[in-house]
Amino acid sequence: MSGIFPKILNINPITGDALKALLHYRTFKKKYNFLKESQWWSKEKIEEYQLNQLNKLIHHAYENVPYYTNLFDNLGLKPRDIQDFKDLKKLPYLTKQIVKENIIDLKAKNYSRRKFEFITSGGSTGKPLVMYVQKGVAEAEYLAYNQIFLDRANCHFKNKRVHLFGFDNICKHHVLGRIMTLSSFYMSGEKLPFYINMIRKYKPIFIIAFPSAITSLAKFMYKKNIKSFSSIKTVICGGETIYEWQRKLVEKTFQCRVHNIYNLAELVVFATSCENSNNYHVYPEYGITELINKDGKIVSKNGKKGEIIGTGFTNFIFPLIRYKTEDIGIFSNQRCKCGRNHLMLENIIGRTQQFILSKSQRLFHLTGIYGLVAHCTQNVKECQFYQEKEGEIILRIVKENNYTNRDEELIKKSFHRKFREEIDLTISYVDNIPKTSRGKHQFLIQKLPIESYKNDEISKSLY
Repeated sequence: MSGIFPKILNINPITGDALKALLHYRTFKKKYNFLKESQWWSKEKIEEYQLNQLNKLIHHAYENVPYYTNLFDNLGLKPRDIQDFKDLKKLPYLTKQIVKENIIDLKAKNYSRRKFEFITSGGSTGKPLVMYVQKGVAEAEYLAYNQIFLDRANCHFKNKRVHLFGFDNICKHHVLGRIMTLSSFYMSGEKLPFYINMIRKYKPIFIIAFPSAITSLAKFMYKKNIKSFSSIKTVICGGETIYEWQRKLVEKTFQCRVHNIYNLAELVVFATSCENSNNYHVYPEYGITELINKDGKIVSKNGKKGEIIGTGFTNFIFPLIRYKTEDIGIFSNQRCKCGRNHLMLENIIGRTQQFILSKSQRLFHLTGIYGLVAHCTQNVKECQFYQEKEGEIILRIVKENNYTNRDEELIKKSFHRKFREEIDLTISYVDNIPKTSRGKHQFLIQKLPIESYKNDEISKSLY
């Protein structure tokens, strides 16, 4: 899934670089106090705030950002022409490629050079994005949003915690010993007891992890009947799509709630679970989020899918308006018991690259495929799909010791039952599956140009 943690800082996810952020403590405190109140606003109050912020953003972009000055002039538009949410459609989408080609012209001219901080996205699609944030201020505001989220999990950024991501060092301590980073690169079977021992000794209050990494640990502990960690209040997952079977396994093994977070280095969307629901609550103070279907219309029906388009309010130094995230969200019209009047997404199922193409050129999302293996057998340590031909996929499997031919039969029958003649499955057994450069488990290697398949049947699958 979507790059989900901004790579703003040396210590990657959720709290960012707390030390750097707290040098701008007033900014953090002001934003945090604002968010404590605004999270309970009425829909009318939220709309009023968003329209006010949009007005400020549009005027600022036109007056100070060369890219938008040229864009508006070429379109024959003035800032006054964008008065409402529906007026945003007058502006074209902003893509990653456009950002790459206009890196200089997207920088605001009314900020001094010393305020710009160069960052890159995680590049989960293999295409890292270069951009800028306001030095210090970005970290402070980011920390405020994260603390509001941590409040919902009954945690604090000052708590001892473990980050389980793609770090170079297998284990390292940071920020006066309050953060222990463990690398997902080295999570092979023989090293998992080391991870467990380090966590048990460290006694963290919460863990932040790629779903694949924490699932590997949970599977090992569950199979070996290893006692959980009494200090842990919650596990927070991000950076990849979290599958429901993973959530259930981690919650059962760690005996705590699993929360989820979605945000981007581009600083246009911020969404998390809450105290009562696993649905993603999209924070309206962070920006305007559109869920757009194949016809370019706003998705408003429960359970329908669309691409997430973000307009950020937090980064005027390098503003992104109507930015295509390439992530697919599922709309929910259900009001959450928590009482917040936020846009709700039932799930975020990741990028358009995470689809498998059938013989009849239908697209099937990985969410509905990867879980089949987990439901068939518990004797698969890791697996990965590979496709380079329409209607054919290779399933690479790292076997557990007690994996048998029966497990293979169950997997093949399950796939045939779901896809019939649409997809031919070949199983290949490997000793290990390499992680990505960021330490993620890549569930699918898709060699086909998925985005070039645009017929109606595929659109139905996507949206």
